[in-house]
Amino acid sequence: MLVTLFLNRMSGPFAQTDITASEKTPFLVVLVVITGSVFMAYRVIFPKKQDAIKALPTLDKKLVAWRELCILQGALIEAPAFFALVLFLLLGIYTLLLWPLAGIFLFWITQPTREKLIAEADLTPTETGEFDSKD
Repeated sequence: MLVTLFLNRMSGPFAQTDITASEKTPFLVVLVVITGSVFMAYRVIFPKKQDAIKALPTLDKKLVAWRELCILQGALIEAPAFFALVLFLLLGIYTLLLWPLAGIFLFWITQPTREKLIAEADLTPTETGEFDSKD
């Protein structure tokens, strides 16, 4: 985000400077559609994946599946934020920087923790003890 801000401040938007608001609108609509699609995908995919993780028989399989879920979550957060940065480079609309800022905030509040793993993977006390002993 800082690099795109620097590039924009040094050379301005990469697109033509005489683009009208109506010519910028389709790009902004696509950003909103991508953001909405990612949100809907998150709401559909994650509960199913979490249920599948809970049903796995061993701790190792649960850990691998939970890691995959965390990576998927990060990708879903990153997609609209990255697209907004590309649009900011092209169009120079500073409001678009809200998407990467929201992405950073979401990364911060959804970071994986021991407690989240225990709750989301529904670890038994035995599995929790085994996980703690792996440190």
